[in-house]
Amino acid sequence: MAITASKSNVVKGGIALLVVYAGFSFLGSGKEDIEDAVFQEPVVARADQGSFDISIIESGILNARRSVTLASDLPSNRAKIIFLRQEGATVKPGEVIVKFDPAPFAEDIEKLSAEISDASAALAQAEEELQLTIQQGRASTESMLHNVEVAQLKHKNLTQAELPLRLTKSKNDLQAAEQNYRLAKKKAKSMKELLEQGFTKRREYEQAKAAISKAIAELSLAKQQEKLLREMIAPGEIRQSELKLVELKRKVAEQKKVNQHKLALKNAAMIRLDHRYDLLKKSLLSAKALLDKTIIKAPVPGFVVYKTVSVQGEMRKVQVGDSVWQHNGFIVLPDMSEIITDLKVRETDIAQLEVGQTASIRPQAYPNLLLTGRVETIGTLASGKDEEMPRFLVRVAINDVDSRLRPGMTARTRIQTAKLEDVVRVPVEAVFYSGDQAVSFLWKMNKAEAIAIEIGPSDGQFVVVTKGLSGGEKLLLHDPRKVLGGEPAS
Repeated sequence: MAITASKSNVVKGGIALLVVYAGFSFLGSGKEDIEDAVFQEPVVARADQGSFDISIIESGILNARRSVTLASDLPSNRAKIIFLRQEGATVKPGEVIVKFDPAPFAEDIEKLSAEISDASAALAQAEEELQLTIQQGRASTESMLHNVEVAQLKHKNLTQAELPLRLTKSKNDLQAAEQNYRLAKKKAKSMKELLEQGFTKRREYEQAKAAISKAIAELSLAKQQEKLLREMIAPGEIRQSELKLVELKRKVAEQKKVNQHKLALKNAAMIRLDHRYDLLKKSLLSAKALLDKTIIKAPVPGFVVYKTVSVQGEMRKVQVGDSVWQHNGFIVLPDMSEIITDLKVRETDIAQLEVGQTASIRPQAYPNLLLTGRVETIGTLASGKDEEMPRFLVRVAINDVDSRLRPGMTARTRIQTAKLEDVVRVPVEAVFYSGDQAVSFLWKMNKAEAIAIEIGPSDGQFVVVTKGLSGGEKLLLHDPRKVLGGEPAS
């Protein structure tokens, strides 16, 4: 509400201290002859001289500075309400506001617990199979490595002991055969000489010749055996030993790959089972958390206010049996320990406001309750335009706390912007207009006398008269022109 007087507020202002009359009559006879109009017990008031508070008066809505909106954290619309704290109830932190049906989430927990038990058993079995695979792989590899080691020893024995001995023996046999051949040849020669001299028998000579043939055959065989052993048998046996060693090493490498593959498969199975087990545990924790979320407690002090939300296609407040959607706030807890009121002040008044100015607030619901406050913020941009002029948002912080106050209550706020000293003020009902000229009617000697005045600020009940009155005058609180008949002249 504006602080300056206008045609509307001086005519429609508040009630001043008045002298109430029972009735009146007229002695004059003409509309213009106001001086001749005589009243019986007229309604009058005196022009008062003194200090005058300049204030801005506007209506606003009380609101909590802080409020918490409660919503379901349960997925989708699984939050079926089974308990609601009564709207308007005052709550403390930790008190239960809402309960949702816990049955679906308890079933989820039971199902997940059973699945976790199965997964744990499968994981234990997979662990045993993994260890068995490791042991079997290690055993098979160790066995093959043992075979390789044996083959290496045999190869070493073959190349460094057995074959050298056989080759040496073969050479010795060859040398022995050569020696036998030489001896047989020498003996046969000697027997021939003895036979020619008649010292031996031909039979003995023939035996000596037969011994040469035998020695030749044995020498030839010894040569063949030595050559065969040296050129074919020994290299063949060495190569065969080498190939066997290579084959055994190849099998060891293959077995290691097989073991690694089996181990990888078992590890992959373990990882899958372990991952599933972890997921199930996390799901169980989530299910338990959701079960905990079936109860909503007050996070702050306040009182319960139901919001109007969409429920099954209609806009209304929630009730027991309804299912609400996740994150869709349906209850508000305003914290009324700090209250504010937002006023829309006309641009003609905004220049008079400053942050920190004191204010008095009177809730419409409790007219005898007077609260104090101060201007907290002044808007920099017009919030909108109404039929009169643009308005700016002004926030007033209320100092007092009263348990009867509720958000949304209408309250009338008076902000004192200045104080004038030694001025004349009159009730707004004592100011009238003749055209654009403000006038008041003096009451003298039972007669009304019109006097032109100039007016200044008004608080809605009184208006400052800057010119025309000096204070102490009796003024009519009604327009005598109407009393005389018809509408006042303009």
